[in-house]
Amino acid sequence: MENSELLPDRPKETESTVGRRKNTLIFACSGLSNTGKLTIQAASALAFRRPDMYRAAAAHKGVDAVEDAMSEGFRILALDGCTDHCATKKLDEAGLKADVYMMVTDLGIEKTRPSDVKPEHIDKIIRAIKEA
Repeated sequence: MENSELLPDRPKETESTVGRRKNTLIFACSGLSNTGKLTIQAASALAFRRPDMYRAAAAHKGVDAVEDAMSEGFRILALDGCTDHCATKKLDEAGLKADVYMMVTDLGIEKTRPSDVKPEHIDKIIRAIKEA
């Protein structure tokens, strides 16, 4: 017997419910600069805190996670660190489109050296993702 048969009144995770949107796969740039590192750290933190609503995938690992998430009804959020658009380019190369595009530098976070990763920046990105 499947879990859905045991809990017939419970909506599937990928279905939209009243007051709740579809689950989101955050396809993060994960580049070498601070903004690239911030993308995957924020995506991973959010996926860890709210696994019922978010998944994280690193762009450098390819688009398999995106294709899987799309087949499960997830919306896709491309999270780029800067104007290099690493996550967006990976999607484009595979002929895929995100439902939402976001860039960390558009949030007022400056691209600097790789070690310049601040917790307050991660929190700011997480807030922006939740609002997207």
